[in-house]
Amino acid sequence: MLRSLAARSVPRVVTLTRQPWMMATRSMSTTPCRREEQEPVTEASAYPFAKHVITRTHTTPSNTVRTPVPEPKHPSRAIMTRVDAQLANELDPDEKIARLFSRKSPDCIPPGSVVMVETYLTPARTTSTAFSGVLIAVRRAGVATTFVLRTIAHKLGVEMRFHAYSPMIKDIKVIQRADAKKGSPGLTRTRRAKLYYMRRREDRRVNAVAGLVKQYRAAEQQKAPSATKPASSKASKKKK
Repeated sequence: MLRSLAARSVPRVVTLTRQPWMMATRSMSTTPCRREEQEPVTEASAYPFAKHVITRTHTTPSNTVRTPVPEPKHPSRAIMTRVDAQLANELDPDEKIARLFSRKSPDCIPPGSVVMVETYLTPARTTSTAFSGVLIAVRRAGVATTFVLRTIAHKLGVEMRFHAYSPMIKDIKVIQRADAKKGSPGLTRTRRAKLYYMRRREDRRVNAVAGLVKQYRAAEQQKAPSATKPASSKASKKKK
């Protein structure tokens, strides 16, 4: 009993010996990581994150409508703004679409105008169709700019949302602009930018879309040179 009590009272001394794997981890944690062969320093390219990427440069005209892209403080910042500007320049180099939907442009389509959009039915771009309606809303978001047209088909209200920079759009034609003042002929300009109230009660301009489209097409046919008249006159001469 005395021996057991004496053994319990005496503290045990435990010696810790460092193993080789502990020395390795300590050396790895304390010593900095150094590369034996450093890569040669090259000049900074237009896109420094990947050397195989080919970037395109576009010349902006002097009378541009688009807002200039701010120069970032670091090449890793403001990447999406530069990508958005690059795509806009590629899809719309003449700024035809930008002038139709930019607030800075004098040719901007005001809300309430009657617009006709011609779109391709297939990616081969062999056939196309047209949709006309009243411009009730525009969402300006760079390349993702969209606009909504509303019309009446078979006594039902129909709306179509189009992407302005979509490659499937063939042409955007303004049939009649809503820029007339009160008392003057034409479509009067609206106070609101979003004409969603036309969904609750149909406006008279929505009901008049079909008539305006017919007048526009008739005027285009009169302006276009008729190629059938000389052929018919030659045929009549041969019969005589």
